[in-house]
Amino acid sequence: MAKTTSLKTLRKDAVYARQSLDKKDSLSIEAQVDMGLKRADEGAEIYKDKGYSGKNTDRPDLQRLKADIEADKIKRVIVYRLDRISRNIADFYQLYQLMEVHKCEFISISEQFETSTPMGRAMMGILIVFAQMERESIQERVKDNYYYRIKDDGRWPGGPAPKGFDNARTKDRKPTLKPNSDIEMVKLAFDWYGNDASTSLAKVATRLFEKGYRSSRKNGRFDSVTIARILQNPVYAVADNLLYKYYKMRKAHISHDEDLWDGSTSAHIVGKRAGNANTRKYTSLEEQTVYRTNFAGVVPSTLFITVQERLARNEKMGRANAPSKMMELAGLVKCAKCGYAIRANNFPHLNCYGRSTLHSCDASITIDFMALQEKVAVEVQKQLDIIARKFLDDSIKATKNTKEIERINGEIARLVDLAALGETPIDQISKAIDERKRRIDEIELSQQRGLTFMEQAKISVSLPLVYSRLNNEQKKSVVNLLIKKVLLSENGDIEIIWKI
Repeated sequence: MAKTTSLKTLRKDAVYARQSLDKKDSLSIEAQVDMGLKRADEGAEIYKDKGYSGKNTDRPDLQRLKADIEADKIKRVIVYRLDRISRNIADFYQLYQLMEVHKCEFISISEQFETSTPMGRAMMGILIVFAQMERESIQERVKDNYYYRIKDDGRWPGGPAPKGFDNARTKDRKPTLKPNSDIEMVKLAFDWYGNDASTSLAKVATRLFEKGYRSSRKNGRFDSVTIARILQNPVYAVADNLLYKYYKMRKAHISHDEDLWDGSTSAHIVGKRAGNANTRKYTSLEEQTVYRTNFAGVVPSTLFITVQERLARNEKMGRANAPSKMMELAGLVKCAKCGYAIRANNFPHLNCYGRSTLHSCDASITIDFMALQEKVAVEVQKQLDIIARKFLDDSIKATKNTKEIERINGEIARLVDLAALGETPIDQISKAIDERKRRIDEIELSQQRGLTFMEQAKISVSLPLVYSRLNNEQKKSVVNLLIKKVLLSENGDIEIIWKI
């Protein structure tokens, strides 16, 4: 009768060693193996991963070890230290659970425990928790140091340089950016988009190509997304008082006090951008931090802010401005009975989506698109007449604001003179001056943000405003600025829900 060999006699000890880098203060992989063999039975299998980090388990010999444990070839796993297996608690416990299923023990030499004892199992759990904590602590320190250096000296945080700049070093060897010949292209893009109300992103892209500038694409052309990314990047903007107030209003975290925003540098946003990488806007700045750089801006803050406001408005108008049979009314007309969209599938005849597709509405629309368009145009013209009067009022208000700022500056000058006399407590004077400065800030920011309706709608500043004389693009802009939705009844009556 043949002699049966037990499972235990077939299984071997396994010595596992790992070293990510050769360092003077770390135990070499050879020394780890020697120490493991001294604890192992004769004939132990050696597994070693040199040049691999312990932050994950994607290592060839560790995978080979796991396969041998699953095949019941291993009775004990011996390591110099616990973190040689993994620095991640989840990864280690996954391996440990595999060991338990296959009755494989674990020994850590330097920590002096083994899982064959209750105390060893408890110690193992504690140590792996501390290994994970230490790794996370190191990551946090590295991250804190990274952001501290950006804040401290305004260095460029790394990565490809934006269009118009090259990576460079300052005199004291800090990472920075220096302008190249394409910076003039960037200035033109800001100028065209910010100062020409009829210019779109696509038009800017075309004009740049025609002027001889080229993108990194094979055909050398720019698209509207590329232009938008350039225009929204504060790395080009002069980081002065006004830019500080703009980002404060947007609720961004700002790395430096306002008095350091003196216009000598530009700014940059460091951190992960909200939303999909292909989007062309920061959907929210509340989780972003804005830093001053160590190089000068090339675009005035007033122009940069004007461009941001226009980009934000265009983003909101987005889909409603897409080509459609409904032209300037696309996306705005709804059925007054069921609330679903009115469409012109059989142009110029209109139908309710709730009736034609969902079969949930019995509204039969009798008016055609041209008649609807004419009715809306009459109501829009009434609003434009009101806006024209408001434009004149705004012009008068702008003059008043200028005089108000001059008056407040006069008050500040008198308060400074009063402080020089020393007869009034300095804290009272400082408080009074701060209040007046805040009022000036409010007026200036209000003027910058208070773009006239004509600028927002991309139409020239001329009175009277005549809706019928506007081109299709201008009509779209006007309608989307004024109208939230148009409710259309079966008999052709309309109710306009205004935004204003």
